[in-house]
Amino acid sequence: MYKLLLIWRYLLTRRIALVSVVSVTLGVATMIVVNAVMLGFSREMENRIHGALSDVTVSAYSLRGFDDVDARIRDAQKVAGDLIEAITPTVTTPGMLSFEFGGGEVITRQVQIVGIDAATNERVTAIAQYLQHPENRKALSFDLREGGYDVQNPTFGDDGVVRPRLAEAGWKKRRADAKYEKYRLDERRRRREILEKTAQADSAPPLEDVAEESVAPAVDPYAAALQNFPKAPTYDPMEEASSAAPSVPNAPTPFDAGFPELESPIAAAPSVPELAEVAPETPVVGAVDEAENVSPRVPTAVAATPFDGLTEFETEIDKETTQETGAILGVGLVSGARRRHLNPATGVEELRESLATVPGADVTLSFLGVNFENPTRAFVSDRFTVVDLYECRMAEYDESFVFVPIDRLQKLRGMIADDGTKMATQLLIKAKPGVKIEELRDRLRAAEEFPEQLFEIETWRDQQATTLAAVEMELSILNVLLFLSICVAGFGILAIFFMIVVEKTRDVGILKSLGASGNGIMQIFLLYGLALGVVGAGLGTALGFWFVANIQEIADFLSRMTGREVFDPSIYMFHQVPAIIEPATVFWIVVGSLFIAVASSVLPALRAARLKPVDALRI
Repeated sequence: MYKLLLIWRYLLTRRIALVSVVSVTLGVATMIVVNAVMLGFSREMENRIHGALSDVTVSAYSLRGFDDVDARIRDAQKVAGDLIEAITPTVTTPGMLSFEFGGGEVITRQVQIVGIDAATNERVTAIAQYLQHPENRKALSFDLREGGYDVQNPTFGDDGVVRPRLAEAGWKKRRADAKYEKYRLDERRRRREILEKTAQADSAPPLEDVAEESVAPAVDPYAAALQNFPKAPTYDPMEEASSAAPSVPNAPTPFDAGFPELESPIAAAPSVPELAEVAPETPVVGAVDEAENVSPRVPTAVAATPFDGLTEFETEIDKETTQETGAILGVGLVSGARRRHLNPATGVEELRESLATVPGADVTLSFLGVNFENPTRAFVSDRFTVVDLYECRMAEYDESFVFVPIDRLQKLRGMIADDGTKMATQLLIKAKPGVKIEELRDRLRAAEEFPEQLFEIETWRDQQATTLAAVEMELSILNVLLFLSICVAGFGILAIFFMIVVEKTRDVGILKSLGASGNGIMQIFLLYGLALGVVGAGLGTALGFWFVANIQEIADFLSRMTGREVFDPSIYMFHQVPAIIEPATVFWIVVGSLFIAVASSVLPALRAARLKPVDALRI
């Protein structure tokens, strides 16, 4: 009983011991916060990577892909059907995205075009949950919605990024753009008509009011000889530009009628094409033959006059009522600057993001075909309508992915054979619940249906092994460094206990003279060290939990104090600080801190236990 009383008294009276308590508290709290943030970062990143990728991916090494995708699906079911829940094919190809901004500026981005099957893809991946329209999150669709896109992503609640332009997205945006384009095209046509009429009026020959008097020609010794030769036909250069000018042959001279004729110095004047005229033989860049069941994109040339070299390309569809093939763009491809603005309605400061384009607008995608032998079909280009934006909050995907219907992409790339068989570049496979994806991967790798020379079979962790390994290594290093900070607190306990032993030598001697054993004295100091560890670890755990619970508010406060983003979303890929507390991690942190506190008090306790009563009282 006396041991507990002495420990309690030391805790209350020895203020120097509070230094050790504070050291342990800060060390434990720091380790809890850092592990929570790193674990949250790792889990969020894994969820987003797994949401964009499948459990197992079978990829072709060739950019051309593999033949007969249906046969490959049957092979996968034959090899590992008992482990597979769902399979969906995809076509992935690098390409270029271009769209018009501000009525004239063209923005071009390098992208990764992914053709997916909307019906089966949502059974394998979680692409739909990262879209901006609520209905598309329920069921992925490439049809343009009337409206209702989320201005603020509900995933983040009130702290999410606000995108005001999404309020006008959808068919409302498309109809407005169609009316503006028609107005702009009519204005250009009217301007060209005026310029053409003005040009024709300026090119008319002037009328002579008075005929010039005939002047007798001077005596020419060759005049008579010249009269014997036919005269060259005359050419009026002021004729209308639409008629071709005849060539002017050189008249024979009296010196040598055998001279070769010189080329006419006056070339045939080019004709001015009528509006909306296209030569039948004019090839369409990037178009695909109708034999491949793809309607070519036919441009309509407008103007091509010497006064205006602009060329408009009109599609055969009415944009007010019809959309192109749907496309889902990564939000990073169209996002602009982010600025904080005060919302006058709510009085709350919001983080707003500008968008270069929104659902309802048309974009152009250019990419490689599979017929590399024919240069005219090796590069394909077609128009698509943006129907939604994809935001998984991973810059690697948000700034590169463009999702389009797989059947359309297969037709454009020439991946459909005459017999109807289709090609693909990947098979995305979802494993059944409880199945280890590594087991599924290994079984497919061992099958002769998927030779390793032609196919690469990986899990989603394999595809991001470098990134995940880097995060784990960083977490391990941080834990080692932070545990050293608790060890520093242990050295503080060691020094303080040695001071207490020296200061309380007489007290130790009195206790031993009253019958206290060496083990009893040793237990006093060991329990005292344990008490310091318990108090420090308890306070550190409470402080760490509070910090994690309010970490976003603390980050915002520090941002306001420093004038810059402490947790910049453009760097860390997250709009909020992710933090997850794992009970097992907290348990080992507390146990480690208690071990350091007790271990630091062992040497002082041994010294106090070895003191002899006579020597202690003599001091």
